[in-house]
Amino acid sequence: MLQTFSEPKTSKMAIPIVKAPPMVRISNAVKRFPGLGRKEMLVALDHVTVEIPRGEFVALIGSNGAGKSTLLSIVMGTMLLDEGSFHIAGEDMTNRPSWERASKVALVRQNPEHNVLATLSIEENFALAMMGRAGRFPLKRYKREAVRHAAHAALSRFGMGLESRMAEAAGTLSGGQRQAVAMAMAAVREPQVLLLDEHTSALDPKRARVLREVTEQVVRESGMTTMMVTHDMGHALAETDRVLMMHRGRIVMNLSGTEKNALTVPELASRFEHLVGEALSDRTILANAG
Repeated sequence: MLQTFSEPKTSKMAIPIVKAPPMVRISNAVKRFPGLGRKEMLVALDHVTVEIPRGEFVALIGSNGAGKSTLLSIVMGTMLLDEGSFHIAGEDMTNRPSWERASKVALVRQNPEHNVLATLSIEENFALAMMGRAGRFPLKRYKREAVRHAAHAALSRFGMGLESRMAEAAGTLSGGQRQAVAMAMAAVREPQVLLLDEHTSALDPKRARVLREVTEQVVRESGMTTMMVTHDMGHALAETDRVLMMHRGRIVMNLSGTEKNALTVPELASRFEHLVGEALSDRTILANAG
């Protein structure tokens, strides 16, 4: 009698899906500063916890002293936490200083004079930025053609003619032009996290509008995870993926999706006042009125 054998059935094991960590994870972050009194301590961050996925554009809003810029300084590494932890793409960066984060994080500050080295040419400023992309700053001649090509492509988006002024000292530029150079340098570095600390607030309305529009294009096209401090709540609601409202070192509102998109600036201000029992500062109100 002929016997037949069937192949043993193999069980199909489910392949576990490994979820990528958020690009930014801040857990129970606490930062304190000495107050005026001998034993007084001011709490700038009060057990802040937030996760920001890869590619998300987040606005940080709130009155002066809410903790917005302190939070950016923690991400940048110019300040270290007193308590809590901070990770970039799952890597613990809690106690690493800013120079160890140079290849991962880029910052465009509010003051144009703080974003470029005035005595160096535009080209030389770009060369330093591109060296920082590799996490090192070697004291040797840079690859001029590669720097010029990258700088030309990044600067031409602003429509200011800066791409044809590469040999000029950065100190000869206006405030708006310096901010354009700073934003372009941040883009060519291709950081994992881009930080914008009121980067348009010192500019005239025309330059500020151009810089906002190009910033939006760069962020969306590159997919850079971005944290932007701003007092312009209208811009925050309209152009970003998520709005974090801070007050006295805490995140009091976390708005995204249809909830964020349906809000107007007056409604957001009213919700803030109802939630914390205080009105927004005059500066924030005037910024949105303008």
